[in-house]
Amino acid sequence: MRHIHGVNGPTHIKHACAHCRKTKSRCQGDPPCSECLRRGIHCSLDRQVEAPNPPTSGPDIPPSSAGRAEPRRRFLNLYFERFNPYWLLIHRGSFDEDIEAPFLVQAMIVIGLWMSDEPNARSAAIDLHNTLASAIGQQREAWDVSAKEDVDGASWPIPTYQGILLHIIFALVHAGAGNLGIDLRPSLSRTNTDLLNSLVGSCKRLGMLYYPNILARYSQRDSRAYIWLGIEETKRFNLALYRVYRAASVVGKRASDTDIHARLTARDLRFPFPTHTRLWKTVSMAEWGSAAERGVFDHLLDNTMEEMWISRVHEALGVDWELDYTPQD
Repeated sequence: MRHIHGVNGPTHIKHACAHCRKTKSRCQGDPPCSECLRRGIHCSLDRQVEAPNPPTSGPDIPPSSAGRAEPRRRFLNLYFERFNPYWLLIHRGSFDEDIEAPFLVQAMIVIGLWMSDEPNARSAAIDLHNTLASAIGQQREAWDVSAKEDVDGASWPIPTYQGILLHIIFALVHAGAGNLGIDLRPSLSRTNTDLLNSLVGSCKRLGMLYYPNILARYSQRDSRAYIWLGIEETKRFNLALYRVYRAASVVGKRASDTDIHARLTARDLRFPFPTHTRLWKTVSMAEWGSAAERGVFDHLLDNTMEEMWISRVHEALGVDWELDYTPQD
């Protein structure tokens, strides 16, 4: 996950690593620290180390023309301007392309290319999408824990999972141009359906949809902004995963009835709805600072808010419904 720069930074220890010093994050001090492991980046005490290595917990991405600085920024801006308002997965205010997992950045660039009006941009998006598909498949063992029995203590590779989900969303968008199921929903290929089922299974196996587990990743020593961002990021990812799972016409038909980890229903969403959408859309640190002063980031880590879980609404209705979530301020 990403961290806030300059807002109520957590207490540092004497020998924080280069990345945690740069992002003002809490650091264990002995490389590799838990934060660098979670982000899949190189961890070093060397103050000269700034740029991250390719992620170890997610697919390595070969160099591409979309990776050059100027076009990369342009396509990332298009992602935030044209796509992110509908899929509030990535927090723009704390996003830093130089320290993000390369796979996530490339998945965002695919969508930015597709949204571009530039000549040949869409064909470039498809080419990069295919490159990412190969990387995901080749390194599946690094992120897919859907079939693993023991995942106690395993990290949550959220940037990698965000990138995979964006990859699947693009597959739906691209397929929607002509491949519809009998229910008039975009159809995923068998490969992408299996990918989505593995992503759902991994998230369920790790317990990412259970609010007490989300809260347990933080402590009272962490900054309020850091806690708020991490909780909101996980909730918004989970909701987007549910929306995608429900949107694809073939998923329910191809998921085995006996594989509970490859199915996702509203009763699995055991966490509250996201909050403060206006704050989530902020793009400047000044806005973050103002919000922090108003106490928006206050969280009680011992309050599971069970009565407000989305799954409780499902239980009250007695049905599994299409969750058409419209972000509220």
